[in-house]
Amino acid sequence: MQLTFPSYEFVFFFLPVAVAGFELLRRLTGEHAAAVRRGFLVVCSLLFYLSFGLRNFAVLLIQALCGYLFYLLLPRARFLYGGMILILVGTLACFKYVSPFFPVAVSFTTFSLISFLANARRGEIDDCGFTDYLLYVFFFPKLLQGPIMRYPDFREQEARAAKTALTAERFAGALFLFVLGLSKKVLLADRLAPAVNHAYDAPGDLLWMEALLAAISYSFQIYFDFSGYCDMGRAAARMLGFDLPRNFDRPYCAARISEFWRRWHITLTDFFTRYVYIPLGGSRRGKLRTLANTMIVFLLSGLWHGNTVNFLIWGAMHGVASCLERLLPRPLPLPRPVKQVLTWIFVTLAWIFFRAETVADALLVLRRIFDKPWFKLHDRFISPYLMNEFWYPLKVLGVRDVRTGGIICLWLLLGACALFAFLLPDAERLTDRFAGPADSDRPPHTVGVAVLTAFLFLWCVLSFGEVSSFLYFDF
Repeated sequence: MQLTFPSYEFVFFFLPVAVAGFELLRRLTGEHAAAVRRGFLVVCSLLFYLSFGLRNFAVLLIQALCGYLFYLLLPRARFLYGGMILILVGTLACFKYVSPFFPVAVSFTTFSLISFLANARRGEIDDCGFTDYLLYVFFFPKLLQGPIMRYPDFREQEARAAKTALTAERFAGALFLFVLGLSKKVLLADRLAPAVNHAYDAPGDLLWMEALLAAISYSFQIYFDFSGYCDMGRAAARMLGFDLPRNFDRPYCAARISEFWRRWHITLTDFFTRYVYIPLGGSRRGKLRTLANTMIVFLLSGLWHGNTVNFLIWGAMHGVASCLERLLPRPLPLPRPVKQVLTWIFVTLAWIFFRAETVADALLVLRRIFDKPWFKLHDRFISPYLMNEFWYPLKVLGVRDVRTGGIICLWLLLGACALFAFLLPDAERLTDRFAGPADSDRPPHTVGVAVLTAFLFLWCVLSFGEVSSFLYFDF
Protein backbone atom coordinates (compact mmCIF):
# COMPACT_ATOMS: atom_id res chain seq x y z
CA MET A 1 0.00 0.00 0.00
CA GLN A 2 1.71 3.16 -1.20
CA LEU A 3 0.31 6.44 0.12
CA THR A 4 0.42 8.31 -3.16
CA PHE A 5 -1.77 11.41 -3.21
CA PRO A 6 -4.31 9.98 -5.71
CA SER A 7 -5.14 6.87 -3.68
CA TYR A 8 -8.06 5.77 -1.52
CA GLU A 9 -5.78 5.26 1.49
CA PHE A 10 -4.35 8.78 1.37
CA VAL A 11 -7.55 10.64 0.51
CA PHE A 12 -9.96 8.85 2.85
CA PHE A 13 -7.73 7.87 5.75
CA PHE A 14 -4.22 9.27 6.03
CA LEU A 15 -4.85 12.94 5.17
CA PRO A 16 -8.04 13.30 7.27
CA VAL A 17 -6.34 11.68 10.29
CA ALA A 18 -3.24 13.88 9.90
CA VAL A 19 -5.26 17.09 9.56
CA ALA A 20 -7.72 16.28 12.35
CA GLY A 21 -4.96 15.08 14.69
CA PHE A 22 -2.80 18.15 14.13
CA GLU A 23 -5.77 20.49 14.58
CA LEU A 24 -6.62 18.85 17.91
CA LEU A 25 -3.01 19.05 19.07
CA ARG A 26 -2.78 22.66 17.95
CA ARG A 27 -5.22 23.54 20.72
CA LEU A 28 -2.84 22.22 23.37
CA THR A 29 -1.06 24.69 25.58
CA GLY A 30 1.96 24.34 27.80
CA GLU A 31 5.68 24.12 27.39
CA HIS A 32 5.61 20.75 25.60
CA ALA A 33 2.72 21.51 23.22
CA ALA A 34 4.95 22.52 20.31
CA ALA A 35 7.09 19.40 20.71
CA VAL A 36 4.00 17.17 20.73
CA ARG A 37 2.63 18.78 17.56
CA ARG A 38 5.98 18.49 15.84
CA GLY A 39 6.35 14.88 16.93
CA PHE A 40 2.91 14.05 15.57
CA LEU A 41 3.80 15.47 12.14
CA VAL A 42 7.12 13.60 12.17
CA VAL A 43 5.35 10.30 12.91
CA CYS A 44 2.81 10.96 10.15
CA SER A 45 5.58 11.81 7.69
CA LEU A 46 7.65 8.74 8.57
CA LEU A 47 4.60 6.49 8.21
CA PHE A 48 3.87 8.13 4.87
CA TYR A 49 7.30 7.25 3.56
CA LEU A 50 7.28 3.81 5.21
CA SER A 51 4.32 2.94 2.96
CA PHE A 52 6.74 2.86 0.02
CA GLY A 53 8.64 -0.05 1.52
CA LEU A 54 10.93 -0.80 4.43
CA ARG A 55 14.05 -0.64 2.26
CA ASN A 56 13.03 2.79 0.94
CA PHE A 57 12.41 3.94 4.48
CA ALA A 58 15.71 2.58 5.80
CA VAL A 59 17.76 4.28 3.07
CA LEU A 60 16.22 7.71 3.63
CA LEU A 61 16.38 7.41 7.41
CA ILE A 62 20.09 6.47 7.30
CA GLN A 63 20.75 9.32 4.90
CA ALA A 64 18.92 11.73 7.23
CA LEU A 65 20.83 10.48 10.29
CA CYS A 66 24.14 11.02 8.47
CA GLY A 67 23.02 14.51 7.49
CA TYR A 68 22.25 15.38 11.10
CA LEU A 69 25.59 13.96 12.23
CA PHE A 70 27.29 16.19 9.64
CA TYR A 71 25.36 19.14 11.05
CA LEU A 72 26.55 18.40 14.60
CA LEU A 73 30.16 18.07 13.42
CA LEU A 74 30.08 21.23 11.32
CA PRO A 75 30.86 23.77 14.11
CA ARG A 76 33.88 21.73 15.21
CA ALA A 77 35.21 20.90 11.74
CA ARG A 78 34.01 23.39 9.18
CA PHE A 79 36.72 22.23 6.79
CA LEU A 80 34.77 18.96 6.40
CA TYR A 81 31.86 20.76 4.74
CA GLY A 82 33.04 20.03 1.19
CA GLY A 83 33.52 16.37 2.01
CA MET A 84 30.04 16.18 3.53
CA ILE A 85 28.51 17.57 0.35
CA LEU A 86 30.55 15.17 -1.79
CA ILE A 87 29.32 12.23 0.29
CA LEU A 88 25.69 13.27 -0.18
CA VAL A 89 26.09 13.90 -3.91
CA GLY A 90 28.12 10.70 -4.33
CA THR A 91 25.46 8.64 -2.56
CA LEU A 92 22.78 10.08 -4.83
CA ALA A 93 24.95 9.38 -7.88
CA CYS A 94 25.47 5.77 -6.78
CA PHE A 95 21.74 5.22 -6.50
CA LYS A 96 21.13 6.84 -9.87
CA TYR A 97 23.96 5.37 -11.90
CA VAL A 98 25.20 2.23 -10.15
CA SER A 99 22.60 0.65 -7.90
CA PRO A 100 19.64 -1.20 -9.45
CA PHE A 101 17.54 0.13 -6.56
CA PHE A 102 16.48 3.77 -6.57
CA PRO A 103 14.69 4.96 -3.42
CA VAL A 104 11.60 7.08 -3.94
CA ALA A 105 12.20 10.78 -3.11
CA VAL A 106 15.95 10.36 -2.48
CA SER A 107 16.75 13.21 -4.92
CA PHE A 108 14.55 15.68 -3.06
CA THR A 109 15.83 14.65 0.37
CA THR A 110 19.45 14.90 -0.82
CA PHE A 111 18.91 18.44 -2.07
CA SER A 112 17.15 19.33 1.19
CA LEU A 113 20.14 18.06 3.17
CA ILE A 114 22.58 20.00 0.98
CA SER A 115 20.52 23.15 1.47
CA PHE A 116 20.33 22.48 5.23
CA LEU A 117 24.11 22.08 5.60
CA ALA A 118 24.75 25.16 3.45
CA ASN A 119 22.39 27.20 5.65
CA ALA A 120 24.13 25.88 8.77
CA ARG A 121 27.59 26.71 7.42
CA ARG A 122 26.48 30.28 6.69
CA GLY A 123 25.20 30.68 10.23
CA GLU A 124 21.52 30.82 9.18
CA ILE A 125 20.52 28.02 11.59
CA ASP A 126 20.91 28.84 15.27
CA ASP A 127 19.81 25.62 16.86
CA CYS A 128 18.06 22.67 15.30
CA GLY A 129 16.73 19.81 17.37
CA PHE A 130 16.51 16.32 15.91
CA THR A 131 12.71 16.41 15.68
CA ASP A 132 12.81 19.80 13.92
CA TYR A 133 15.32 18.37 11.49
CA LEU A 134 13.30 15.22 10.74
CA LEU A 135 10.18 17.27 10.10
CA TYR A 136 12.07 19.50 7.66
CA VAL A 137 13.42 16.52 5.73
CA PHE A 138 10.37 14.24 5.76
CA PHE A 139 7.36 16.61 5.87
CA PHE A 140 4.99 14.49 3.79
CA PRO A 141 3.26 17.16 1.65
CA LYS A 142 6.62 18.04 0.06
CA LEU A 143 8.46 14.72 0.21
CA LEU A 144 7.65 13.31 -3.23
CA GLN A 145 7.66 16.37 -5.48
CA GLY A 146 9.13 19.27 -3.51
CA PRO A 147 9.28 22.17 -3.19
CA ILE A 148 12.91 22.26 -2.12
CA MET A 149 12.84 24.64 0.84
CA ARG A 150 15.47 26.38 2.94
CA TYR A 151 15.35 25.31 6.58
CA PRO A 152 14.82 28.86 7.94
CA ASP A 153 11.84 29.31 5.63
CA PHE A 154 10.37 25.97 6.69
CA ARG A 155 10.77 26.81 10.39
CA GLU A 156 8.96 30.07 9.83
CA GLN A 157 6.09 28.17 8.21
CA GLU A 158 5.99 25.70 11.11
CA ALA A 159 5.78 28.51 13.65
CA ARG A 160 2.96 30.07 11.67
CA ALA A 161 1.10 26.75 11.38
CA ALA A 162 1.05 26.36 15.17
CA LYS A 163 -0.89 29.63 15.44
CA THR A 164 -3.19 29.17 12.42
CA ALA A 165 -6.57 27.64 13.16
CA LEU A 166 -8.24 25.52 10.51
CA THR A 167 -11.15 27.76 9.54
CA ALA A 168 -13.92 26.74 7.18
CA GLU A 169 -12.66 29.22 4.56
CA ARG A 170 -9.08 27.92 4.69
CA PHE A 171 -10.18 24.29 4.55
CA ALA A 172 -12.54 25.00 1.63
CA GLY A 173 -9.77 26.73 -0.31
CA ALA A 174 -7.28 23.94 0.40
CA LEU A 175 -9.81 21.25 -0.53
CA PHE A 176 -10.62 23.03 -3.79
CA LEU A 177 -6.90 23.29 -4.62
CA PHE A 178 -6.39 19.60 -3.77
CA VAL A 179 -9.25 18.53 -6.03
CA LEU A 180 -7.97 20.69 -8.89
CA GLY A 181 -4.53 19.11 -8.53
CA LEU A 182 -6.10 15.67 -8.29
CA SER A 183 -8.05 16.38 -11.48
CA LYS A 184 -4.88 17.42 -13.31
CA LYS A 185 -3.22 14.15 -12.37
CA VAL A 186 -6.11 11.70 -12.71
CA LEU A 187 -8.33 13.22 -15.42
CA LEU A 188 -5.67 14.71 -17.69
CA ALA A 189 -2.16 13.31 -17.16
CA ASP A 190 -3.26 9.72 -16.53
CA ARG A 191 -5.61 9.74 -19.51
CA LEU A 192 -2.66 10.64 -21.74
CA ALA A 193 -0.30 8.07 -20.19
CA PRO A 194 -1.54 4.94 -22.07
CA ALA A 195 -1.31 6.67 -25.44
CA VAL A 196 2.15 8.08 -24.68
CA ASN A 197 3.41 4.71 -23.44
CA HIS A 198 2.03 2.98 -26.52
CA ALA A 199 3.71 5.47 -28.86
CA TYR A 200 7.14 5.41 -27.18
CA ASP A 201 7.14 1.62 -26.82
CA ALA A 202 7.25 1.30 -30.61
CA PRO A 203 8.46 4.64 -32.08
CA GLY A 204 9.40 2.94 -35.33
CA ASP A 205 5.73 2.26 -36.10
CA LEU A 206 4.65 5.91 -35.75
CA LEU A 207 3.35 7.87 -38.69
CA TRP A 208 3.94 11.62 -39.00
CA MET A 209 0.69 12.63 -37.32
CA GLU A 210 1.13 10.01 -34.60
CA ALA A 211 4.67 11.15 -33.72
CA LEU A 212 3.48 14.75 -33.52
CA LEU A 213 0.53 13.87 -31.28
CA ALA A 214 2.72 11.63 -29.12
CA ALA A 215 5.15 14.49 -28.49
CA ILE A 216 2.32 16.91 -27.68
CA SER A 217 0.63 14.35 -25.44
CA TYR A 218 3.76 13.78 -23.38
CA SER A 219 4.35 17.52 -23.10
CA PHE A 220 0.91 17.84 -21.51
CA GLN A 221 1.24 14.62 -19.50
CA ILE A 222 4.38 15.65 -17.64
CA TYR A 223 3.01 19.18 -17.15
CA PHE A 224 -0.24 18.07 -15.51
CA ASP A 225 1.35 15.13 -13.70
CA PHE A 226 3.94 17.24 -11.91
CA SER A 227 1.89 20.41 -11.45
CA GLY A 228 -1.04 18.33 -10.20
CA TYR A 229 1.14 16.71 -7.55
CA CYS A 230 2.51 20.10 -6.52
CA ASP A 231 -1.04 21.46 -6.14
CA MET A 232 -2.06 18.49 -4.01
CA GLY A 233 1.03 18.86 -1.84
CA ARG A 234 0.44 22.56 -1.30
CA ALA A 235 -3.22 21.89 -0.50
CA ALA A 236 -2.37 19.19 2.07
CA ALA A 237 0.16 21.55 3.67
CA ARG A 238 -2.43 24.36 3.81
CA MET A 239 -4.80 22.09 5.70
CA LEU A 240 -2.03 21.83 8.30
CA GLY A 241 -1.41 25.59 8.34
CA PHE A 242 1.73 25.59 6.15
CA ASP A 243 2.03 27.65 2.98
CA LEU A 244 4.62 25.92 0.78
CA PRO A 245 6.35 27.90 -2.00
CA ARG A 246 4.92 27.67 -5.50
CA ASN A 247 6.68 25.29 -7.85
CA PHE A 248 4.71 26.13 -10.99
CA ASP A 249 3.49 29.35 -12.52
CA ARG A 250 1.98 28.52 -15.94
CA PRO A 251 5.37 27.63 -17.50
CA TYR A 252 3.93 26.94 -20.95
CA CYS A 253 3.01 30.63 -21.16
CA ALA A 254 6.71 31.57 -21.04
CA ALA A 255 8.07 33.59 -23.96
CA ARG A 256 11.72 32.64 -23.37
CA ILE A 257 13.55 29.56 -22.11
CA SER A 258 14.93 31.54 -19.17
CA GLU A 259 11.37 32.55 -18.32
CA PHE A 260 10.24 28.95 -18.65
CA TRP A 261 12.71 27.95 -15.94
CA ARG A 262 11.50 30.75 -13.70
CA ARG A 263 8.05 29.17 -13.97
CA TRP A 264 8.75 25.39 -14.15
CA HIS A 265 9.95 23.59 -11.00
CA ILE A 266 10.71 26.99 -9.51
CA THR A 267 12.44 25.75 -6.35
CA LEU A 268 14.76 23.42 -8.30
CA THR A 269 15.84 26.39 -10.43
CA ASP A 270 16.36 28.40 -7.26
CA PHE A 271 18.41 25.56 -5.74
CA PHE A 272 20.78 25.32 -8.71
CA THR A 273 21.05 29.09 -8.87
CA ARG A 274 21.80 29.48 -5.16
CA TYR A 275 24.11 26.49 -4.63
CA VAL A 276 25.74 25.96 -8.05
CA TYR A 277 25.45 28.96 -10.38
CA ILE A 278 26.32 31.70 -7.86
CA PRO A 279 29.22 29.78 -6.19
CA LEU A 280 30.69 29.21 -9.67
CA GLY A 281 30.72 32.95 -10.17
CA GLY A 282 27.27 33.49 -11.66
CA SER A 283 27.32 36.34 -14.16
CA ARG A 284 30.02 38.32 -12.32
CA ARG A 285 33.08 37.07 -14.21
CA GLY A 286 32.48 37.97 -17.82
CA LYS A 287 30.25 36.69 -20.58
CA LEU A 288 32.24 33.54 -21.39
CA ARG A 289 32.25 32.41 -17.75
CA THR A 290 28.53 33.20 -17.48
CA LEU A 291 27.76 31.00 -20.49
CA ALA A 292 29.92 28.20 -19.06
CA ASN A 293 28.18 28.41 -15.68
CA THR A 294 24.80 28.34 -17.40
CA MET A 295 25.72 25.18 -19.32
CA ILE A 296 27.05 23.51 -16.16
CA VAL A 297 23.78 24.17 -14.34
CA PHE A 298 21.64 22.72 -17.14
CA LEU A 299 23.88 19.69 -17.60
CA LEU A 300 23.66 19.01 -13.86
CA SER A 301 19.90 19.38 -14.08
CA GLY A 302 19.86 16.75 -16.82
CA LEU A 303 22.03 14.41 -14.76
CA TRP A 304 19.79 14.94 -11.73
CA HIS A 305 16.70 13.95 -13.70
CA GLY A 306 18.05 10.73 -15.19
CA ASN A 307 20.98 8.38 -15.69
CA THR A 308 21.03 8.09 -19.49
CA VAL A 309 22.50 10.19 -22.27
CA ASN A 310 18.96 11.29 -23.15
CA PHE A 311 18.71 13.45 -20.05
CA LEU A 312 22.12 14.96 -20.68
CA ILE A 313 20.99 15.93 -24.18
CA TRP A 314 17.76 17.36 -22.78
CA GLY A 315 19.73 19.48 -20.31
CA ALA A 316 22.19 20.54 -23.02
CA MET A 317 19.34 21.64 -25.30
CA HIS A 318 17.94 23.94 -22.62
CA GLY A 319 21.44 25.14 -21.76
CA VAL A 320 22.28 26.04 -25.36
CA ALA A 321 18.93 27.81 -25.77
CA SER A 322 19.54 29.82 -22.58
CA CYS A 323 23.05 30.75 -23.73
CA LEU A 324 21.76 31.89 -27.12
CA GLU A 325 19.25 34.11 -25.36
CA ARG A 326 22.09 35.71 -23.41
CA LEU A 327 24.07 36.30 -26.58
CA LEU A 328 21.25 38.10 -28.35
CA PRO A 329 21.67 41.88 -28.04
CA ARG A 330 17.92 42.28 -27.63
CA PRO A 331 14.83 40.01 -27.54
CA LEU A 332 13.39 38.92 -30.87
CA PRO A 333 10.99 41.58 -32.26
CA LEU A 334 8.02 39.24 -32.29
CA PRO A 335 4.62 39.48 -30.59
CA ARG A 336 4.62 37.77 -27.21
CA PRO A 337 2.04 35.09 -28.25
CA VAL A 338 4.34 34.07 -31.13
CA LYS A 339 7.33 33.80 -28.78
CA GLN A 340 5.23 31.78 -26.34
CA VAL A 341 4.32 29.29 -29.08
CA LEU A 342 7.94 29.02 -30.24
CA THR A 343 9.14 28.46 -26.67
CA TRP A 344 6.53 25.76 -26.09
CA ILE A 345 7.48 24.03 -29.36
CA PHE A 346 11.12 23.95 -28.32
CA VAL A 347 10.25 22.63 -24.85
CA THR A 348 8.00 19.96 -26.37
CA LEU A 349 10.70 18.79 -28.78
CA ALA A 350 13.21 18.64 -25.91
CA TRP A 351 10.77 16.52 -23.90
CA ILE A 352 11.15 13.81 -26.57
CA PHE A 353 14.67 13.07 -25.31
CA PHE A 354 13.35 13.20 -21.75
CA ARG A 355 10.72 10.54 -22.47
CA ALA A 356 12.36 8.22 -25.03
CA GLU A 357 14.16 5.13 -23.78
CA THR A 358 17.23 5.72 -25.95
CA VAL A 359 18.76 8.45 -28.06
CA ALA A 360 17.96 6.36 -31.15
CA ASP A 361 14.27 6.25 -30.19
CA ALA A 362 14.21 10.02 -29.61
CA LEU A 363 15.85 10.69 -32.99
CA LEU A 364 13.38 8.32 -34.60
CA VAL A 365 10.41 10.25 -33.17
CA LEU A 366 11.99 13.55 -34.29
CA ARG A 367 12.61 12.15 -37.76
CA ARG A 368 8.97 11.14 -38.00
CA ILE A 369 7.86 14.62 -36.88
CA PHE A 370 9.99 16.33 -39.53
CA ASP A 371 9.06 13.79 -42.19
CA LYS A 372 6.54 14.37 -44.95
CA PRO A 373 3.15 15.26 -43.42
CA TRP A 374 0.71 12.36 -43.53
CA PHE A 375 -2.63 12.90 -41.84
CA LYS A 376 -3.37 9.32 -40.93
CA LEU A 377 -3.75 7.52 -37.62
CA HIS A 378 -3.63 3.79 -36.94
CA ASP A 379 -6.47 2.26 -34.93
CA ARG A 380 -3.92 1.01 -32.37
CA PHE A 381 -2.76 4.61 -31.84
CA ILE A 382 -6.27 5.98 -31.42
CA SER A 383 -7.68 3.33 -29.06
CA PRO A 384 -5.68 4.38 -25.92
CA TYR A 385 -7.30 7.83 -26.08
CA LEU A 386 -10.84 6.42 -25.86
CA MET A 387 -12.23 7.26 -22.39
CA ASN A 388 -14.82 4.84 -21.02
CA GLU A 389 -16.99 7.50 -19.39
CA PHE A 390 -17.41 9.27 -22.73
CA TRP A 391 -18.30 6.17 -24.71
CA TYR A 392 -21.95 6.02 -23.65
CA PRO A 393 -22.65 9.76 -24.29
CA LEU A 394 -21.00 9.37 -27.70
CA LYS A 395 -23.31 6.44 -28.47
CA VAL A 396 -26.32 8.54 -27.43
CA LEU A 397 -25.13 11.22 -29.86
CA GLY A 398 -25.01 8.64 -32.63
CA VAL A 399 -21.32 7.77 -32.65
CA ARG A 400 -21.17 3.99 -32.98
CA ASP A 401 -17.69 3.51 -34.41
CA VAL A 402 -14.90 2.97 -31.87
CA ARG A 403 -12.36 4.67 -34.13
CA THR A 404 -14.49 7.80 -34.46
CA GLY A 405 -15.11 7.84 -30.71
CA GLY A 406 -11.38 7.55 -30.05
CA ILE A 407 -10.59 10.46 -32.38
CA ILE A 408 -13.24 12.62 -30.69
CA CYS A 409 -11.81 11.78 -27.24
CA LEU A 410 -8.29 12.48 -28.50
CA TRP A 411 -9.12 16.02 -29.60
CA LEU A 412 -11.31 16.67 -26.57
CA LEU A 413 -8.50 15.63 -24.24
CA LEU A 414 -5.77 17.60 -26.00
CA GLY A 415 -8.11 20.58 -26.31
CA ALA A 416 -8.83 20.51 -22.57
CA CYS A 417 -5.10 20.27 -21.82
CA ALA A 418 -4.33 23.24 -24.06
CA LEU A 419 -7.14 25.25 -22.49
CA PHE A 420 -5.85 24.71 -18.95
CA ALA A 421 -2.16 25.07 -19.84
CA PHE A 422 -2.37 28.20 -21.98
CA LEU A 423 -5.59 30.13 -21.40
CA LEU A 424 -7.28 29.52 -18.06
CA PRO A 425 -5.87 30.71 -14.72
CA ASP A 426 -3.83 28.09 -12.88
CA ALA A 427 -5.16 26.15 -9.90
CA GLU A 428 -3.66 28.62 -7.43
CA ARG A 429 -5.41 31.62 -8.96
CA LEU A 430 -8.66 29.71 -9.41
CA THR A 431 -8.55 28.83 -5.73
CA ASP A 432 -7.95 32.43 -4.72
CA ARG A 433 -10.75 33.60 -7.01
CA PHE A 434 -13.49 31.12 -6.23
CA ALA A 435 -12.76 29.71 -2.78
CA GLY A 436 -11.28 32.64 -0.93
CA PRO A 437 -12.98 34.68 1.80
CA ALA A 438 -15.79 37.00 0.88
CA ASP A 439 -15.18 40.71 0.26
CA SER A 440 -17.23 43.57 -1.04
CA ASP A 441 -16.01 43.24 -4.62
CA ARG A 442 -15.97 39.49 -5.12
CA PRO A 443 -18.44 37.41 -3.09
CA PRO A 444 -17.59 33.72 -2.76
CA HIS A 445 -19.23 31.35 -5.26
CA THR A 446 -20.06 28.92 -2.48
CA VAL A 447 -22.68 26.74 -4.19
CA GLY A 448 -20.96 26.64 -7.55
CA VAL A 449 -17.59 25.79 -6.05
CA ALA A 450 -19.11 23.10 -3.84
CA VAL A 451 -20.86 21.45 -6.78
CA LEU A 452 -17.75 21.65 -8.99
CA THR A 453 -15.52 20.31 -6.22
CA ALA A 454 -17.87 17.41 -5.47
CA PHE A 455 -18.24 16.52 -9.15
CA LEU A 456 -14.51 16.55 -9.90
CA PHE A 457 -13.69 14.71 -6.67
CA LEU A 458 -16.22 11.95 -7.39
CA TRP A 459 -14.97 11.62 -10.98
CA CYS A 460 -11.37 11.33 -9.76
CA VAL A 461 -12.18 8.79 -7.06
CA LEU A 462 -14.04 6.61 -9.55
CA SER A 463 -10.95 6.78 -11.79
CA PHE A 464 -8.39 5.81 -9.13
CA GLY A 465 -8.14 2.32 -10.60
CA GLU A 466 -6.61 3.80 -13.77
CA VAL A 467 -4.04 6.00 -11.98
CA SER A 468 -0.49 5.67 -13.31
CA SER A 469 2.66 6.15 -11.23
CA PHE A 470 3.94 9.64 -10.53
CA LEU A 471 6.54 10.50 -13.22
CA TYR A 472 8.93 12.16 -10.76
CA PHE A 473 9.23 8.95 -8.72
CA ASP A 474 12.07 8.13 -11.14
CA PHE A 475 13.92 11.40 -10.52
